[in-house]
Formats: sequence, C-alpha cells, structure tokens
Amino acid sequence: MKKIRIPCELTYLFGMILMPFSVVLSIKADLGLSMIAAPSYIISERFAFITTGQVEWALQALFIALMCIIIRRFRLTYLTSFLSALVYGGLIDLFRFLLDPLALQTLAMRIVFFVLGMVLTSLSVALLFKNYLAPCAYDYFVRVVGEVKKLDMRKWKIAYDAGMLLLSLLLSLVLFRGRLVGLSIGTVVLVVCNGNIISFFSNFLDKHFTFYDGLPLRRYFEVA
Repeated sequence: MKKIRIPCELTYLFGMILMPFSVVLSIKADLGLSMIAAPSYIISERFAFITTGQVEWALQALFIALMCIIIRRFRLTYLTSFLSALVYGGLIDLFRFLLDPLALQTLAMRIVFFVLGMVLTSLSVALLFKNYLAPCAYDYFVRVVGEVKKLDMRKWKIAYDAGMLLLSLLLSLVLFRGRLVGLSIGTVVLVVCNGNIISFFSNFLDKHFTFYDGLPLRRYFEVA
C-alpha cells in the first residue's frame, strides 16, 4: 500500500487543535483529568477571575524557565514552545466557551465524552510526535531535559508523570481543603491506557503516512 505524504507542519496544526479540544471534552465529562491537564483546571476552578487557558500560559512559562535553569542554557527557539502554549491555552478557553451550554445529563453521556477525549488526546500526542516544531512546554520540558541531560527517557517520563500527579493532588487538597477536584477514576484509566493508545496511533500513522518537512526550518528547532 502506497503511503500518503503529509508535511510535518500539518501534523503540528492538527495536534494543536485536537489536544485542547480533547481536554475540554474530558472536563465536560467530569470523570477525572490527566495529571498534565489537571493543575491548570484545579487552579482555575478555585480562582474564578482566571481562566483555565490563562493558568496554562503561566504554568507553561514557569516550566520553560525551569527547563532553562536545569539545562543551563537558553535559545530563542525555546520560546516557540510558549507560542504553542499560547495557542493551546487560547483554544482551551474557546472550546470551553463553545461547549459550556452543553449539559451531559446522564452517566452514559459523560462516559462517551471521556472516552472520546482520551482517544483524541492520544491521537493528538501521536501527531505532535511526528514533527520537529516545539510542542507545549510540558512535553518540551521532558524532551529537552531528557536529551540534554542524557536521561533514560522511559524512566524520566515516568518520574515526570508521577511528579505532575503529585502536584495535581497537592493543589486539589490544599486549594479545596481536602476535596479532590479534577482527579477521579478517569485519571487512573488515563494513566493505565494512554501510553498504549498513543503507541497504537503512532504505529498506525507510520504505517499509512510518510511525514516530510514542508518548510526548511528543522535545523532551527534542534534541542541540543
């Protein structure tokens, strides 16, 4: 079967649209968010004057700063990750506004939204893996620190996810006085299933598509 050629930049565009949309689907389902999406949601639920997207901008800016401190270097291209964060946060707020009138009145509807959000999140991650452009700061932090410090990426990613889960748990318990917000059974499901679903989509994309650079920009986004 002849593979379909698709520019990497297009996978970035699709991934950056699907990712915030899938997060908002998970928020609407109210069955638990991933440890990556939970912190900004928890903070925005506690402080009504700031939106989820605006919290994302602040948190991801902090992650980029922390990344530069850890690797002891700074490049202008690192700021492109914050541009991704601006798009991501803006689209989260837009999709939350558009879907806000939608009421999920049954558990079945919530489960459908949760599963759809989980699947689309995994697809968006797989798409973003297929390009050289800087993703949002959370993923970029893992990639850059891991490559520069020559860490075992599997162990490093597990440690990072565990840290984000702990951060989400602490934020919820502190800000809501011992009550869990944004974390539930769905969070556990995501921890168990996301890796396998991402791998499935990644293999599917590799089988049916060939990804190429549509623009001569890859050299400007080298990590090291």
